[in-house]
Amino acid sequence: MTVTRLLESYYAYGLSDPGLARAANEDAISINAAAGLCLLADGMGGHGQGDVASRQVVASVNDLIGRYLPAAAEPFAPSWFERWFKRRDGADRDSLERQLDLLADIIREANRTLYRDNQARGAAEGCGIGTTLVGCRLTRGSAKMQVFHVGDSRLYRLRGNALQALTKDHSLYRQWQDTGRTGEAPPANRLYQAIGPKPAIVPDVQLVEFAAGDSFLLCSDGLTGMLEDGEIADLLGGLTPDNLPAKAGALIDAANANGGTDNISVILLCQ
Repeated sequence: MTVTRLLESYYAYGLSDPGLARAANEDAISINAAAGLCLLADGMGGHGQGDVASRQVVASVNDLIGRYLPAAAEPFAPSWFERWFKRRDGADRDSLERQLDLLADIIREANRTLYRDNQARGAAEGCGIGTTLVGCRLTRGSAKMQVFHVGDSRLYRLRGNALQALTKDHSLYRQWQDTGRTGEAPPANRLYQAIGPKPAIVPDVQLVEFAAGDSFLLCSDGLTGMLEDGEIADLLGGLTPDNLPAKAGALIDAANANGGTDNISVILLCQ
C-alpha cells in the first residue's frame, strides 16, 4: 500500500501484519481516496474464517457508501438525501450530522447480510463468523470527520503529544470498567456486539472536529493489546506524510516485540 491523499485534508497509510502467534491474517483494511474513507476490520470465527467476514464487510461498506452517500469529492446533493431523511424523522440538522443516520443504516445492512450468510451456513444464533469495524470519512471543505465503529477496533486522535481514544470498545471488560469494576473482570477481548453473529447491532456514529496538526490512528486490538496508549503516542511523535510507512511499521514492530499474539493492523492519517 502507498501513501494516499484523502481530499485536501489528510494523507493516509495502512499496514497489516499477522503477528507472531497466528498463521493467518484475519484483519482487513481499506483506504478509499475517492470516498475520503478509511476502514479497518478485525475478523473472528476461528479456523481461518475471520478473514471472510472482515473482507466481506469492508467491501460491503465501501460499496454501500459509494452508492448511497454523496461522493466525498462532489458537492452535497440535497434532493436525494432530503428524500431519504424525511423518511426517517424530518429533523433539520447539519447535513454531515444527518448522514450519520445513513452511515449507521449502512453498517446495519452489512450486519444483516453477514448474519444471513451465517444462518445459511447453519450457525446458531450468536455464533458464526463476525468482525469488528472502525472507520472514518472525510468530506471536502469540512473540518469534521464522520467516525463509526462496532466492536473493539479503535480510532485515536493525536493532538500534540496527547493521544485520545475517540471510540469506546463494545466489550464486556469496558462495561465492567464503566459500571464500577464490581466482581471479577471479564476477558479483555470478549465483545458484546460485533458484525455478523446477531441479527441486530447498534453502531456508534459521531462527528469529530479536527484542527491543524491533528493526526489519527485506526487500529485493531492486536496493537492495543500489546502496547499502552503512552507507548503508541511516543511512537507516533513527529508524524508527517513522508514518514507514515515508517511510523506504521514501527507500531507493528513494537507490538510484535511485546508478544505479537494477534493480527495487527493500523491506518495512520496526518496532514
